[in-house]
Amino acid sequence: MSYRLPPPERKSDYVREKFDQIAHSYDLFNDLITQFQHRRWKRVLVERLEISPDAFGLDLCCGTGDIAARCLARLSPRGELAAVDFSPGMLEIARSRLSATRERGGTDAPRPLLLGGDAMRLPFRDASFHFITIGYGLRNVSSLEGCLEELWRVLRAGGVLASLDVGKVRNPLLRRCADLYMFRIVPLIGGLLQRGQDMYQYLPHSTVEYPDQDSLTALMEGKGFTRVEMIEFLFGASVIHLARKPG
Repeated sequence: MSYRLPPPERKSDYVREKFDQIAHSYDLFNDLITQFQHRRWKRVLVERLEISPDAFGLDLCCGTGDIAARCLARLSPRGELAAVDFSPGMLEIARSRLSATRERGGTDAPRPLLLGGDAMRLPFRDASFHFITIGYGLRNVSSLEGCLEELWRVLRAGGVLASLDVGKVRNPLLRRCADLYMFRIVPLIGGLLQRGQDMYQYLPHSTVEYPDQDSLTALMEGKGFTRVEMIEFLFGASVIHLARKPG
């Protein structure tokens, strides 16, 4: 029987439940399906942000905290970092990772704020953050446009939104190979980690309706972001978007 995505009204609950179930195998899964390359992509994302030591930052859909930890290591005690996810299982791992990051850095890193929260209704005041990061999260929100509007709201004027997510391979022949890998090999790897776990079917299928990188750029610009940059990896299969709020 072929896999079907959850209906829009069930998407948030479905994704929360399933990410809880795969939390403890999620990092290994990412390592295997990208051959460890996601670590380099996340490093590039944080490097391109050029984070000021006293900046206030938000890592949304923080997952197991690997992007948040990279951001935290660049902050001084005058800075602040909030890490938000709606999966308690993911937050548990993120809390452990961020604690280890602070221990390695001594007292040079601020104490991060970890919160369970909904990307569509963030518990922060307007213009709270100098930068926002989100890794493989925009695909999973109930409304992409609504989420971008919420991120615009909590980002300060002059701030930067940095998103890492899937893109579309531009070469048609290579795209067919990428699709074969995504829809055949990725679920197989996931199934070896957790037999019968349909979240590993959801992840590739969630890319179908997600906009390609050029369309996402246009959508960001339509929401008011400017100077939107793209950094593509693997012929466009994975993409960083850097979008700025004027001011």
